[in-house]
Amino acid sequence: MEKQEKLLLLDEKLKKAQKILVGIGAEWKPQTAQEEIRIQEAASRLLALLKDRDYYIITSLEGQDAERIFAEKEHMAAPFGVSFTEKDWEAYTGWLAGTLNRELVILELGEGFQNPSLIRWPFEKTVMLNQKAFLLRVHRQFSQIPEEIKEKAVPVAESSVDFILSCGNPA
Repeated sequence: MEKQEKLLLLDEKLKKAQKILVGIGAEWKPQTAQEEIRIQEAASRLLALLKDRDYYIITSLEGQDAERIFAEKEHMAAPFGVSFTEKDWEAYTGWLAGTLNRELVILELGEGFQNPSLIRWPFEKTVMLNQKAFLLRVHRQFSQIPEEIKEKAVPVAESSVDFILSCGNPA
């Protein structure tokens, strides 16, 4: 499947989605000032895609990086952040429980194998359990999809920041 087809598929899935779960990984941690600008642009584009939708973002980024990219904390869980509490985790897991048997789109953006038990493996399990779930896994190196969910998931082998920047124009 070509990139343009993947973008169209994502657009189609997002239009039908009742809920959207987004995982943000290490590809969204800026190493330079220029990367910081691109990541901010990608975050704005992502938030435009999520606008007026029922969504939740979970990230393996540490507190400062997560908060700098996504200022709105109401729809975000950053377990490695200093200010993250058990109440925050309960809000996330409560929202996640409400996705069962709903049209769910899962966007896994830039999460490799540094903390697979936070995003990668739970997302795969969610796709296996929810018959109405779809996973789009975007990562430069680790976009592989397990055999068990290959009918409900699409890998994208490129930078997740670049991929989001190539999604339609923000509203």
